[in-house]
Amino acid sequence: MRLLILAVCLAAGLAAQTTSTIKGRVYDVTGGILDGAKVTARQVDTGFERAAAALSDGSYVLTELPAGRYELRAEQAGFRPLLLKGILLTVAETSVVDLTLEVGSLDQEVTITSDAPPINTSTAELSYLVGSRTIQDLPLNGRNYTDLALLQPGVVAFPQRDGGSVVAHGLGTSVNGQDPRSNVYLLDGTPLNDFTNGPAGSAAGTSLGMETIREFRVETNAYSAEFGRNSGGQINVLTKSGTNTLHGSLYEYFRNDHFDARN
Repeated sequence: MRLLILAVCLAAGLAAQTTSTIKGRVYDVTGGILDGAKVTARQVDTGFERAAAALSDGSYVLTELPAGRYELRAEQAGFRPLLLKGILLTVAETSVVDLTLEVGSLDQEVTITSDAPPINTSTAELSYLVGSRTIQDLPLNGRNYTDLALLQPGVVAFPQRDGGSVVAHGLGTSVNGQDPRSNVYLLDGTPLNDFTNGPAGSAAGTSLGMETIREFRVETNAYSAEFGRNSGGQINVLTKSGTNTLHGSLYEYFRNDHFDARN
């Protein structure tokens, strides 16, 4: 029993991550570091918060952040609080955001709004993000989101399927010329390959619907050690989560003989 518990714990620790990280340093206007400044990240849609204190070198790290829109607030005694809006985190992303505080009282807050995404200078991975807007707007045959992996350079369609495989998976894909069965499909960090190691199939043998997917990232090379198992591409899928507002979607397949060709 003890060995079984240990094996389960190790498996959980080795799972691929879908949450994101914000890190950086806190400075004053002269470029000096601010030790002990409090930095808080708040997710706009849910109100989820995570806070950390800057270390002696001014650095801070906020981990385990679900993907979404964030506000970043920094405060330190003797300085005006800084509120940075418009931060967008995607699946398994590390964003570097440095903060500069001005001398002043705590009731004089400085608010900065920026729609530009932070530049990722922390990893050397070659990856492509397929966001919710892309999934929603681009045409898909059979509404299979995995076909959008073909938007990534180096990814080509491989329609031939193993005869023993189940259906409703969409096209197989070859990443950088490798065997299509060398890819790994992850759903919220859990492997989702079918029993032939083909495209995502789930236990039911069918692909998840588009409405369940928030976004996914296709990593083709130089991915971090948390990804493994196979040598091909890593398709890291993140499902949608709830918000504080009511929302939903509806679609319909419609075919009528009046739309058929005459010959």
